[in-house]
Amino acid sequence: MARTVATNFSGALQYPYATAGTDLFKKEDVQTLALAVDGHDHSTGKGLPLAAGSIPNGTITSAMIADATIDTVDLKDGSVTSAKIADGTIATADLANASVTNAKLAADTDRSNLLVNGGLEIWQRGVGPTTTNGAFAADRWQINISGGATLSISRETTTTDASPTAAACTAGGTVTSTLCNLQQTIEDLQLKGRTVTFSARVRSPSVGSARLGIFTSSWQTGALNTVANAYETLTVTTTLPGGGTAVVIGVLFGAAGAFYVDNAMLVVGSQAADYAPLNPADDLARCLRYYEVLPGTGFDLNVTAYGAAGISCMTPIPYKSYKAVNPTVTKVGTWPVLNCSQPSAGVAGSYMISIAATLTATGTYSYSSGATQYFTIESNP
Repeated sequence: MARTVATNFSGALQYPYATAGTDLFKKEDVQTLALAVDGHDHSTGKGLPLAAGSIPNGTITSAMIADATIDTVDLKDGSVTSAKIADGTIATADLANASVTNAKLAADTDRSNLLVNGGLEIWQRGVGPTTTNGAFAADRWQINISGGATLSISRETTTTDASPTAAACTAGGTVTSTLCNLQQTIEDLQLKGRTVTFSARVRSPSVGSARLGIFTSSWQTGALNTVANAYETLTVTTTLPGGGTAVVIGVLFGAAGAFYVDNAMLVVGSQAADYAPLNPADDLARCLRYYEVLPGTGFDLNVTAYGAAGISCMTPIPYKSYKAVNPTVTKVGTWPVLNCSQPSAGVAGSYMISIAATLTATGTYSYSSGATQYFTIESNP
């Protein structure tokens, strides 16, 4: 009698079956079959694979899945959510190079501030109040009013956003949000066609009374403030045009009342950045590019020399910082002089000034500055 081993049974549960029609059918054959079926499982080598429909839902646990056996092709596209990823488990090595875009950055990611005096800490022209249209209050921050609006800017040391100083801005008259602004003109910083975001901490007297704007050919404005009498972060994002160089950012006041502005940032990209203060020396150096007092209030410049009557004698004095453009120089106060005229700005370039004085008679002459005698050097591109 011939017997052949069944291919889907193995080991002790093997079931051989007859291969010839003349083989006798015995009761032992039925017993062997019954035993094989009763004890048979579908582990490797012991039967045909189970179809997915044969497995009850929820019966496969992680313990039944061999480690490192699930491939990415086994996962449905878009099926892995952040809730399935343990916090702190994704390392930088898991990210593709150059794959994190600006839109994915948080506000606390440090980025370069393109503003000058963004914290409104430097007030070389005085603490105010400043009220004239076009005048500068804090360094590089300028008043822009029209249409019957008024705006008074002063240095604030109490109501600040956790910083030494802020700008107190009192708006009045006929106020509309594009005609009553504290603004800063941005020097050409190779921003043509770039997306930029301006943010600032603003305290407003009423809801819906302040917003930020970026001006190129018209104002692009952000959302209105949503709280009153508390600092909140306002933002505005725009893509700058490919042509033109004038870019102005501004805090736009839309109602009468007392506003406070502090800690402003202008960054490249669509995401706002929390204010990050510069080193004080770097902050002042930025401001000196546009304005300085020479030689400085409280510091004396003493020039003494000998010359002939009628000669205009020149004394060159370098600036503290190279200027953005050739500046406007203004002499302040009546200087003490001996045997010469009041000094004047003979030649003013972008890196130094020559102070001129005309001798009254041949001999020694002198002039000196003091706390109320100095030159202002104004360079606003």
